[in-house]
Amino acid sequence: MSKKNLLLGGVLVILIILAYLYQGPLNTWKEMFLSPRNFLAKVDFKEVNKIEVTNNGVTTVLEKRDLDWKVSDTKDFYVKRTVADSIARAFEEIGNLKLELASENKDKMKDFQTDESGIAVKLLMGDELKADFIVGKLASDYLSTYIAKVNSDKTYSVKANLFIPFNQSDWRDNTIFASDKTAINKIRFQYPTREFTVTKGETGWSGTIPYLFSVDDEKVEEVVEIMSNLEAIKIPVQDFSNTGLEKNLIIVQATGENFDNTIMVGEADEEGLYYAKRANSDNIYLITEKQRKVLNKIISELE
Repeated sequence: MSKKNLLLGGVLVILIILAYLYQGPLNTWKEMFLSPRNFLAKVDFKEVNKIEVTNNGVTTVLEKRDLDWKVSDTKDFYVKRTVADSIARAFEEIGNLKLELASENKDKMKDFQTDESGIAVKLLMGDELKADFIVGKLASDYLSTYIAKVNSDKTYSVKANLFIPFNQSDWRDNTIFASDKTAINKIRFQYPTREFTVTKGETGWSGTIPYLFSVDDEKVEEVVEIMSNLEAIKIPVQDFSNTGLEKNLIIVQATGENFDNTIMVGEADEEGLYYAKRANSDNIYLITEKQRKVLNKIISELE
């Protein structure tokens, strides 16, 4: 083979190697080098024990309590587990995601809602600030969120949904009961002028107190559903005045093995909603007239 052919072959090999490096490792390195630094990647959300969220001028502080998040300055209200889980899941994903620069123009931050119109989030571990950023609106793909560091003109897009979990009008969980309804085998109904109990046996439900009486299983199951899965329509001001809860107007207790859900229902508010609370908590909720009607029974209504 001539020297010329050897030279051309060598050049070809070099070009192939260069092409491989450019398209492969070099290109990957270039993308990594030129991509914006993910300022949330360093956050270990498992270490975060306080979150401050400011939305529409209202600041809410969430404090880690074991596996749950308590809404600060409330009696005993926690963040709904599905919301808390979605926030944790988003930060697990973010650590492995790239940021895409959407804009460096401060004047365009309003369009992305990464200015003061956005949701300000602070993640803390004790008194140490781990992240301070703005959650903007969802991108057009409804999968990505626009975000920005506080005091920065740059807006980024990240393929994680931060807007929906952080955009809460009320962080307090409105769940009164969330239990396994199959565990209920006894329900006690107590009112100012009457009290009776129904019990579930092998053949279905029957009345046992104050005397034996027959009941319709479907009618009792309607009560079982309420006593195992009940969400308040609204959370009122946490003041017992004028709630009627101290009058014991309606008390319904559903029990079973390792199971005890008891609700107390008081009087109506000005909107026609009824004050309610669990027996083991001072949290006050509002339920609908329809929900109250299910709990306000006489024996003949269950037969």
